[in-house]
Amino acid sequence: MIEAYVTREELRRLLSALLVVIIFICLVALFAFLIIPGTRNANAPIAVPAVNPPQGQTGWLDVTEYPPEAGYTVPPVDPKTVMTPTPALLARGKVLFEQNCVACHGPEGHGDGPAAKGLNPPPRNFSQPTGWINGYQIEGIWKTLQEGVKGSAMVEYDYLSTKDRMALVHYVQSLGDFSHGPEDPAKLAALAKLFASAGQVVPPKIPVSMAMAKLEEEYVAPAPLWNLAGAPALARRSILDPARAARTLAGLSGWRTDERSMARELVRGAPANGFSPAVATYTPEQWRDLHSQLEGIASP
Repeated sequence: MIEAYVTREELRRLLSALLVVIIFICLVALFAFLIIPGTRNANAPIAVPAVNPPQGQTGWLDVTEYPPEAGYTVPPVDPKTVMTPTPALLARGKVLFEQNCVACHGPEGHGDGPAAKGLNPPPRNFSQPTGWINGYQIEGIWKTLQEGVKGSAMVEYDYLSTKDRMALVHYVQSLGDFSHGPEDPAKLAALAKLFASAGQVVPPKIPVSMAMAKLEEEYVAPAPLWNLAGAPALARRSILDPARAARTLAGLSGWRTDERSMARELVRGAPANGFSPAVATYTPEQWRDLHSQLEGIASP
């Protein structure tokens, strides 16, 4: 009946246009239901596993602030108490691992901690026997904790006591189910001898804020160059800031007796050191004159 109103050719064009509209609506619906939700999820922040903060370390939110501690000496360790992985050592090692290592190595030691994604090279996977820089024997793990690994994020853990480091060594070894093989008797003997012969000296420490306050208390500003108004023309032309120039000379040990060293340092730091950049053009004779003039006007 529709043929009474439109021709066969017009009907074909109408059906083609309707098909195009239907395909367009389907594409829009597909985009709305599939693409847009994926884009929203891609822009969402990456969920980072929670990390337990180090326990028992006052001021861990600011690692530069902690209570002052006096230095002390830890007596030598009996090798028999640390060379074998006892349950007590493994329990202590687990606590230390959670406090110091989980962020990079992950809770199971697979190298998948929340900070691992930004590290190159990636943290070691303790469950696998490959890639250990110093080996997975007791002596090798001890060396890694003692010295760190250059070129990586693995720093030295020499601030831990000998017993704590050995507890961490045993726990790290326990994270790998593979065979670690027999230990080298000579290396174990050398390590045991080290434990028995040397105590650990722990230096005193104070927080950075206290150190800065003490430095400010002890700092004595050098007196500015005096009698500059009546100084010779060369000295007046060479000095832009008398106070800063005085601090510069105060920091140059032996400048009164070493003219060449003084000239080299003044040229290198001008004008930030209080001296004019023009000193770089001075002749040896002018430097001798300036040196003599500075000795006359500088505070003793």
